Amino acid sequence: MAKTTRKSGRRETPERHGRARAADQTIEETPLRRVLDPFDTMRSTRALAPHDPKLNDVRWLIGEALRRCHHRARLDLLRAVPTERISETGFGPRPGLPQAEAALHARDKLRRAEEKVGPAAWPILIRIVIEGAGVRDCRGFVPELVTPWRADAVIADRLRCALDALGELTGVVARRVA
Repeated sequence: MAKTTRKSGRRETPERHGRARAADQTIEETPLRRVLDPFDTMRSTRALAPHDPKLNDVRWLIGEALRRCHHRARLDLLRAVPTERISETGFGPRPGLPQAEAALHARDKLRRAEEKVGPAAWPILIRIVIEGAGVRDCRGFVPELVTPWRADAVIADRLRCALDALGELTGVVARRVA
């Protein structure tokens, strides 16, 4: 029988090594890499508010609330469905209507967020918070700036301002009483 090699990305224990030897396999250790979301990294490096740790955490919470709202909106699941697969179940609502209603409310909330943030910051906010891109990946949204560090500074500033604008809408920051 040929000896096979088993690659593993998980932590190898003596029991696993014993089972591999019993199955006539060898173990190749592969280093583990943790994939971190750039927005979460921005929180841990205090890039969201360099001089105020509390504000840094509040901005991250606003972004996390936006992620949850986007997930509830189920925008990734919108696809065309053949009409022959849709069946009526008789009287009353079809199964899943509450989820659909929650998705509609979340989509309305995302539309209000887009209006509140504005067209200059919305694509940056979506790209970084929802899609998981880094600041460098958003340089195309500010083509008027050629210098990379200036473009990164403008992108980070637009992200911070957008998060601040969404605080009340997401319910993370309470309304200010005048």
